[in-house]
Amino acid sequence: MNLVKSLALGSAAAFVALTGAQAADLPGAEPVEYVKVCDAYGAGFFYIPGSDTCLQIGGFARLDVSVGEVVKNNAGVKPNNNVGFRTRARLWFDARTDTEYGTVRTYIRAQFQRQSGALGLAAATDVGVGDDSIFDKAFVQFAGLTAGLTDSFWDFKPYPTFTNPFISDRTLSVLAYTADFGGGFSASIAVEDGTARRSATLAGLPGSVGSNYNEQKFPDIVGNVRVQQGWGEAQISGFAHNITNELGGRDTAWGYGGQVGVKVNLPSLAKGDFVYGTAAYSSGSLSYLGVGQTGDSVFGIAQTQNVDRGNRLSDFEVDGGGNIRKTEGYAFNLGLLHYWDPKWRSAFQGTYINVNVKAAGQDWAAYGLTTNLIWTPVKKLDIGGEVNYVKNTNTSDVYALRKKDEFIGRMRVQRDF
Repeated sequence: MNLVKSLALGSAAAFVALTGAQAADLPGAEPVEYVKVCDAYGAGFFYIPGSDTCLQIGGFARLDVSVGEVVKNNAGVKPNNNVGFRTRARLWFDARTDTEYGTVRTYIRAQFQRQSGALGLAAATDVGVGDDSIFDKAFVQFAGLTAGLTDSFWDFKPYPTFTNPFISDRTLSVLAYTADFGGGFSASIAVEDGTARRSATLAGLPGSVGSNYNEQKFPDIVGNVRVQQGWGEAQISGFAHNITNELGGRDTAWGYGGQVGVKVNLPSLAKGDFVYGTAAYSSGSLSYLGVGQTGDSVFGIAQTQNVDRGNRLSDFEVDGGGNIRKTEGYAFNLGLLHYWDPKWRSAFQGTYINVNVKAAGQDWAAYGLTTNLIWTPVKKLDIGGEVNYVKNTNTSDVYALRKKDEFIGRMRVQRDF
């Protein structure tokens, strides 16, 4: 019996060996190449088959529902929505290749959203109002160079709420160089698209003939110095913004501003906790304070920043002699993120802005207080609610808070991958 088993096993082994040898000789056989993990740049990267480039793919799907009787009406024509919906999807690709000059990085991010019946906008029956596909980011980084569409090098935005405070949060075309000094210290200088920061109006006011930008003669010049270490991060940034006017005579001027931002980690309270604060000043470009431009958004979905788009959001006015008179403003933000436990966290935030428009009766100020509670039942799934209290001194009947102050609520469900 043992002899029979030995002969059977030997015959099977010989057959497998022969079959394998014949298969190796078949014409056109290609080796199988499996996706391999790339651990050089952190979790989630893998090698693109047939290349030495590492790729990471990510994104999210999100629903926001906002509630609040934010404005009286829409120029007295239609009542405004008290409830708004927005669904957004984001998809991004991060490709990196190691070279003799350092890492070459290519990053692309796109957003797709539907915003229908938006909070604060006139009532509408078209459920497609607000459909949008956003070419959000696309840039290359190499040897300190950043070129493409990305965050402004002015921005410092570690805020932990759904709601944007009075802080710049924009993507725009830039060409920048960053010097890395080691130890977490760096400095950057950038030229950025100034047209993405423009806000003006043709309406004339007492003492002015309105404002309107002419051609872009020079790009915005933006610089920062920052440090990022285990304790947190800090940044000092500044900008110069060219203004060329075409109303009431031709004049040109430079806007400018500065910002200080600090974030301090608080692991002694709980893992992931931090406190942050910013202080910023702008002369000649309100977008650097987070208001004015169409892409700037404060206090939630759509127009809930509650400031009319007249001269109160204009970067400058022009006097009777054709001279540019720049709008000035400053903004402060303070926030805290706290983890009650690994699955529950809350944020607390205060934001304030004060704007001086160089036309009679157009100055305004506003502030907001925000808090939320977010539940993460499983990794990368957030379900949360947020409440904002907002108040401003805007007196316009066209675009103002119903009672000059208001509570705005928001619920969010988001799944990252």
